[in-house]
Amino acid sequence: MNQNHLIIGLGGTGGKIIRSFRKTIYQEFRIRKPDSANIDYLYIDSDKELMKFDEPSWKILGKSVQLGKNQQLLIQDANLNARLESINNFPGIKSWIGSKEGWQDILKSIVGEVLGGQKRRLGRFLFACKIDEFRERIQNRTKSLQDNGLTSVTFHVCCGLAGGTGSGSVIDVVSQIRDLYPDPKAFRTIIYALLPDTTPDIRWKQPNYHANGYVALMELNSLSVGSWEPHDLTGVKSRLRLSDPFNGCYLFYNDNENGLSVNVDRDIPNIVADFLYQKIIAVNDVSWPGLGKMENAENGDGTPECLPGSRKGQRSKRFLSFGIKRLAIPEEEIREYMTYNFARQSTLQMIYNNWSDSIGFLDEAKILSFNEKVSNPEFQERYLITDEHLILSRGILRDEVSNKKWKRIHQHWEELLPNLKELARQHDPKTWLDELSRLCEKHFDRVYRGLGVREFYEVKGSACNDQAREIRNRLEVDLFDQWANGQISIHEISLLLDALLADLYKCINKIDSELAKAKDDADSALAKANSNRKEWVKMGIITAKLFGKRDRLMDAHSICMLGYNINKTKIEGWQFSKKLLPKLISEITGLKTEIANCISLISEETEKFKKHIDERCGDDTKADLRSPLVKFYNPKEVKDFTKELTTDLDVQRAQTSEVRMAIIKQLGENPSFTAFNTRMDKLQFIDILESTCEEGAVTAHNNLIVTKKEKTRQLGVSIIEKLYKEYGGKQDGLQKYINSMVALAGNYLIFDPTEVNKVGPGVSASPSKVSCYTVILPKAPELAPFVATLEDTFKKSLSSNMEIIQSDVKPNEIALISITNLFPLRFVKQVKFLEECYKTRISGSESVRALLELHCESDVQHPRLFLHSQTTLRREGLPFLLLSKVLGLIKEQENPTTGKRDLVLLRKNEIGLDMQPLRFGQNLLEAEDKIDEENIEIVRAEVQKVLEQEYRHVEKQTGLKKQIVSEIEAIKALRRGDIDDPVYARFLEAAHSAVKIVGGEG
Repeated sequence: MNQNHLIIGLGGTGGKIIRSFRKTIYQEFRIRKPDSANIDYLYIDSDKELMKFDEPSWKILGKSVQLGKNQQLLIQDANLNARLESINNFPGIKSWIGSKEGWQDILKSIVGEVLGGQKRRLGRFLFACKIDEFRERIQNRTKSLQDNGLTSVTFHVCCGLAGGTGSGSVIDVVSQIRDLYPDPKAFRTIIYALLPDTTPDIRWKQPNYHANGYVALMELNSLSVGSWEPHDLTGVKSRLRLSDPFNGCYLFYNDNENGLSVNVDRDIPNIVADFLYQKIIAVNDVSWPGLGKMENAENGDGTPECLPGSRKGQRSKRFLSFGIKRLAIPEEEIREYMTYNFARQSTLQMIYNNWSDSIGFLDEAKILSFNEKVSNPEFQERYLITDEHLILSRGILRDEVSNKKWKRIHQHWEELLPNLKELARQHDPKTWLDELSRLCEKHFDRVYRGLGVREFYEVKGSACNDQAREIRNRLEVDLFDQWANGQISIHEISLLLDALLADLYKCINKIDSELAKAKDDADSALAKANSNRKEWVKMGIITAKLFGKRDRLMDAHSICMLGYNINKTKIEGWQFSKKLLPKLISEITGLKTEIANCISLISEETEKFKKHIDERCGDDTKADLRSPLVKFYNPKEVKDFTKELTTDLDVQRAQTSEVRMAIIKQLGENPSFTAFNTRMDKLQFIDILESTCEEGAVTAHNNLIVTKKEKTRQLGVSIIEKLYKEYGGKQDGLQKYINSMVALAGNYLIFDPTEVNKVGPGVSASPSKVSCYTVILPKAPELAPFVATLEDTFKKSLSSNMEIIQSDVKPNEIALISITNLFPLRFVKQVKFLEECYKTRISGSESVRALLELHCESDVQHPRLFLHSQTTLRREGLPFLLLSKVLGLIKEQENPTTGKRDLVLLRKNEIGLDMQPLRFGQNLLEAEDKIDEENIEIVRAEVQKVLEQEYRHVEKQTGLKKQIVSEIEAIKALRRGDIDDPVYARFLEAAHSAVKIVGGEG
């Protein structure tokens, strides 16, 4: 049965780790949720940037692995000021938030949405405002996981400690989880915490950056040893009394033990995700017994370092570190390299469609001219831009074209004149010519196309946008179809539109000459008609009847009327074209803009695909063995293989066609370039290209392997098989290679040997900083003898024990994992640096505000993370030694060995029996040198007990303070009254501290 895992990401770091983990899963299985593990997620942040549905950083080759809304909890929109005003209504916040006055400056500095902003207490406040929703989400996600029949769940809490949200909420997240699920064995909680790096990016380097890390570690340590019970944010309980609040806490950093420095923002999330993947997925079906023991501190003594002479835990040993190194064939990088090559070929085909047998689609245009094409009668006819269309002799709109009554101008008048001539003949012969002229004029003015010529063109002229838009749409649809079918490139369409616009401008330029010609022809026809009228008047009856002159003149007049009306109509038509052509040019220019936008988008992504290609499968075949990923492959083989696919015209025609079809599916019922720009944003375009081209590249890869048996497979290759081909029968070479890789594997945490090697009071005698190494090998039963050799080779590479596990997943990689546990925080080199930063932060002029921002709760005395140095021990212990003297706890008593009188602290145990006395020398000056970790804690406890029981009244405190002054005066006398004496100066400082302790200020 698959184990249950709930991965919880806090703040930006936590979100990035979840993102990397989900990408890793998708890269391996090509699905978001594998069957081999039962995993759920909850991402909590005050910044919604990484929660956006279409956030591109969650995508792999066009496929998103973004979380669902029910797996996200945005802790924003909380009004701190309003809650402070009515704080009694919020019992879960009241006890720790502080005063409204203390928050004034912080509240004034917040502009816009309230984020954690590297203020830990503010991050805690934001989380507290959503505490009920958090508990509900945890319970719902846990119950969903438990539906598989298995009750136990492991909670993986991932965060950074430098910020406000993750660092400020981690304590309460683990505390609330343990409150909900008290059994630490059935419900394990593992923390993965990123320490602040020494030199952060300038964007993150704010005053609290390093100090946050130190305080978070103090609080985690305090929570672990049980010295701090945090307030219950729900307000139901006062404080949470928890047993084993977390099983273990992994700490990691951007520098590893072997001097490798990795990028915090880019590499660290991937490294942690790889570690989680190996723990949760890779070994899900096999046993990894050492892991659970180390995370539960069961491989040694997990009890904390305690105060000398007591069992009171001070420094937890529930902290761990890890390192992971993968020896892998970089399958995802190879897949991406092929995909981006296919994607670039697709975009180049769309833009230029210029093929080269040796290169594929070229990044340059063909040398073409479209001037002849756009002036070709067939082209003009196809797109309704002949002269006949421009003067509306022929229809443009669909209803105009389908109207059977519409005839071309010359056809209209040619068919009309015989009828008008017959009508005129029905009148008195003397009036035939005038009647024919009248009938023509009537038809011209009132009948032509139902309106008369002038009114018809006025109506059409006022709506000529429709004709221009129809031509543009017809052109766009047809050109888009040609582009979609791969017949023409989008660059060629742009050139064609340039040529068309130039031709349309020529049309505008010729309108006046056409108008002049039509006017001249109309005037000529009218002149002939007038001449006919004069002949008609002179004509006698005999001439008219006997010689047929009347009929001849009537026919001639009819011809004149035909020419006259045709040209008069054309004059109106050309005047109309003066309105239409600018509108049409505007539409074509608009289409040109749409084309330019398409080219811009496709060209931009073409360059990005080239960049992606250049970033993958580099020519440097010498792998960096220090790197977390050691690549074991031949980049040249990958490039040669890919080139064979990109220069195969049949393959590229097929895959580029698939891309275009995938794009068209997104453009609705009427796909066009306009629809492309309206419906297709950049992210969607990239997603389509990447997802379609990935499928195309993998299919092409597999087909080539089938058709050409001699080709070496580049995808789905076993690392075991690859190593066998390289080192089979070469044991020395294999051992040398494995030795080098293992030697450079290390934890992403650097330890301070000085702290590690310390001995003395407060230091556990049990082994600390225990390390183990595990190698996860993919199963390869067909190469069983070589696998056995490989296991033996790994074991020989280390002097310590190594655990070998064989796994069914990730056949392309071997994982080497190191885990170190059972160490207190003082072992970690970076913690000392963080402590110094913390001290600097709280010692400045803004110390009060800094303490409010940094600590989740005020007035909590957390155990020290470091052992006292002798100087510190004296400085902090001397005030209590001084108080023990004036309180009479330390008394003079004869030393039976020396006969001298010593200062002695007499004690009894809990049942009243005498305990071994503590001797401090003959006086306070000698006592100072006797201070150590063990005796001073005893003195401190005795002093605090007496002060609490007997010196709470101010008058008694005043008397005690006077005794302190008297004691110091005696010390000064011993130092001959020299107020500059360094010994006296130390006691004087101790006296000031003692006075504060008496008054409850220390």
